Amino acid sequence: MPPFVYRVTPYDPAEQDTAVDRSITRIPFDSRERIASAIVAAVAGFPLDAGVSHMTLDNPMMEGFYSFSVRTGRGGRGLAGLFPKGTASYHDGARVPLATGLGLLRAMVLRQGAWCRLGSDDGFFVHVGDKDDIYVGSNQSRETAVARARTLGLFVEQIERSPYDPASDETGHQRPANDAFWTELGALVAERGGVLLEERYVGNAYRWHRLTSAPDIETVREQLTPRARLAVWPDLTDDMESVRAAITRQERLELLVQQYPGGGFHPARIAEPGMGRADVPNPHLTASPGHRAALIPIDPADRHPLLAAVLPDSDGVLRARWRTNRTRADERRTFMSSLRAGDIVAGVVATGLDDIGVHVHLNNDAGRDLGFLRVPEMSWSNFDSVDDIVPIGRKIRAEVLHIDWAWEQVSLSLKALQPDPWERYTDTHRTGDIVPGTVTRLLPFGAFIRLSDGVEGLIHITELSGHDVDVPEGVISVGAEVLVALLDVDRGRRRISLSLKRDHTE
Repeated sequence: MPPFVYRVTPYDPAEQDTAVDRSITRIPFDSRERIASAIVAAVAGFPLDAGVSHMTLDNPMMEGFYSFSVRTGRGGRGLAGLFPKGTASYHDGARVPLATGLGLLRAMVLRQGAWCRLGSDDGFFVHVGDKDDIYVGSNQSRETAVARARTLGLFVEQIERSPYDPASDETGHQRPANDAFWTELGALVAERGGVLLEERYVGNAYRWHRLTSAPDIETVREQLTPRARLAVWPDLTDDMESVRAAITRQERLELLVQQYPGGGFHPARIAEPGMGRADVPNPHLTASPGHRAALIPIDPADRHPLLAAVLPDSDGVLRARWRTNRTRADERRTFMSSLRAGDIVAGVVATGLDDIGVHVHLNNDAGRDLGFLRVPEMSWSNFDSVDDIVPIGRKIRAEVLHIDWAWEQVSLSLKALQPDPWERYTDTHRTGDIVPGTVTRLLPFGAFIRLSDGVEGLIHITELSGHDVDVPEGVISVGAEVLVALLDVDRGRRRISLSLKRDHTE
């Protein structure tokens, strides 16, 4: 670690250190671009003053430092336009121009998905943290760059070391993918007839290769990304029923890897119970000839590949040191994997989206902002304002409806914990009953009647009177108290048909 390390933030570090949501960005959405531009301009002064023209990528990730949500992955995860030859140039140990490094810095500040450490041979470095904090290290004092950063409205303080110092990395055992590894792989292919090779070319980004012969191995070996992490798994299967059953059991967090006829692979996705269904128009699993699939564990504790190794550099030296430190996104995903539909969770209403719903901090440090409660799931009864049911700051208990891995969101319901007034009403009333109600809405085709709290029925215009009616307003008005007859109860569609013209005595 160089002797001069600076922390750069868009707000007073003392305030951030005492904030409740220290791992959640405090940059307002409408200020993100402006603040990101200021940070990039400020940090650029440090390498320029130090004479740094190129930087080296260390431990690059495609996603998973801040989040795994597709929302952060739009726009190529911040890599679009930075690598003219494509993301194949984005790998551990890649040496890039300073301008590319600053482009990566901007993507990280905006939390667009990609993350890496940036450094140079003389000890200069740039690290981006998960608290809107940037760490810059140099072998010399950079007071001119510090003053420039403060002029741009940023806070700068000298600290002892970066919390992302490589010396603090957890790495575990990393075997080099040397000749002995490839010999063992060849023996596995010959013995088993085929294996699945996982190429994790950067953090949380995968390429898949099915190997069934020695020529396959040689072809794939030439295409692998420098310093990629490799894992060898049992071959994919064409027994889709067994895969469906395993997905439905959901015993652990796994990636669904699918190969289609011709040898290509679909993008791997986290296996969700619904993916095992075959009774939907477009099932996730296709059992037709040529389709194969496998489920690959995600959590390190569940991963037991047949072989694992890391690609050394061209001179045979293993220089990659892939960190295994858990990120905030890892903790969130682990928390999500502990939930199941039907679970009861507690939380606090965090923010609202007007007529759409509210975000909920679930009662777990990793569950902040994960819950989402939509308006239709708030109450069986009609209400005028979301604030009447779930004002910001209110503690709630809700049922988990669905876990959306792509959006990193847990759908919640308050209604599910309340008795269904519709079911209760229809269980205690029969066709032909005469019941009281209140007119709530008039539409060209009829009138809606509130029969009970959370229960409405419809009087079709033909049932409003014994004579022809042109508009409902000619017979009744909103707010009127009426007696109506129950004509029909459609439990499947949850509809109650009513009549106003039927004589009570009939």
